[in-house]
Amino acid sequence: MSLQLELFPEFSSTLPAHSKIGASSMYRWSKCPGSVRLSKDIPSISSPYAEEGTKAHELAASLLENKKPNFEPSDEMLEAVQVYVDFVKKLAKGNELWIEHKFNLSKLYDGLFGTADAVVYNKKEKTLYVVDYKHGMGVPVEVENNSQLMYYALGALMSFSLPCETVEITVVQPRCPHPDGPIRKQVIAAFDLLDFSADLVKFAEATTKEDAPLIPGDHCGWCPAAGVCPEIHNKALAVAKEEFSPSFSYSPEKLAQVLAWVPTLKDWINNVMEFAYNEANAGRVPPGWKLVAKRATRKWKDEASATKVLIDDFNLNDNQIFKRSLVSVAQAEKLLPKDLKEKLSDLVVSESSGTTLVPDSDKRPARTQAEIDFTPVPFN
Repeated sequence: MSLQLELFPEFSSTLPAHSKIGASSMYRWSKCPGSVRLSKDIPSISSPYAEEGTKAHELAASLLENKKPNFEPSDEMLEAVQVYVDFVKKLAKGNELWIEHKFNLSKLYDGLFGTADAVVYNKKEKTLYVVDYKHGMGVPVEVENNSQLMYYALGALMSFSLPCETVEITVVQPRCPHPDGPIRKQVIAAFDLLDFSADLVKFAEATTKEDAPLIPGDHCGWCPAAGVCPEIHNKALAVAKEEFSPSFSYSPEKLAQVLAWVPTLKDWINNVMEFAYNEANAGRVPPGWKLVAKRATRKWKDEASATKVLIDDFNLNDNQIFKRSLVSVAQAEKLLPKDLKEKLSDLVVSESSGTTLVPDSDKRPARTQAEIDFTPVPFN
């Protein structure tokens, strides 16, 4: 059965650049409604990673529009963004395409609006495709039931008066390894997005309540108020009291609970340090702390002059003062055309540096104890 919804208002230029209850932060504010109130007066401070991501999105939009970007991208950025651009262009062939599609869901609830990276509509299949580009390389983004993508999908679905049966949401993340590859998809029935819209409104309403609770969890990592959140502070103190040692018995369940909190508390510590550093730079230095110059590192004032002196005055040769090493596999691949990269496969081996402890939700297969204990002995 096809779904056709009433056309929602166009995106207004009078709306703020970002919504307090926007799609990118929905995972956080839907789980911790009090975070919206707590972060209200905290200024948004960009980071080099965020700025790089913004530039990557600008590059992606320019390439899709067949325009020259207003900056010179690095080879790494261009290669990553091209994965997204190629995918969207293939998807859009013969279909309708909207690039950086702005939508306004204020008819559902005030403050619900945003921008989807790319939206494609296939009239014949009555399918809407919503594609989101992720430039980050640190944390893999899962596509299954991704609230940010479903928010974008709902915005796209309600922006156009188009008959629609299915919606396909896609994450393109070329720089972060994932068992399912850099392009990950989920197909959703259009009617299921109506259920999501009801949840979206419910979560949005919860953020406006005076007693909206602060609920710490894995969603705290990107919260602007994490550094001043009293609930994370209390949780950190509680976790710090736990002690584990092989010399006395302990509860495996308790250890698992504490392990689950480690990433959140690491993020909290980083947020506290970043917040304090920014406050100090603004002239509000915390008592007992001070800003100092970083440890100095020595470097040549002019490499050409240094080379001449080392050779002419100290009789050193090129082999002594210059180091030469083979480029990495990734660097070598960048030097080759795409169709030739596979020819390196026989020259490359992938070796794990060991094991790492991760939650059960991680898609990598668990190592058995026999695999961990067994260490092959090479024959001479």
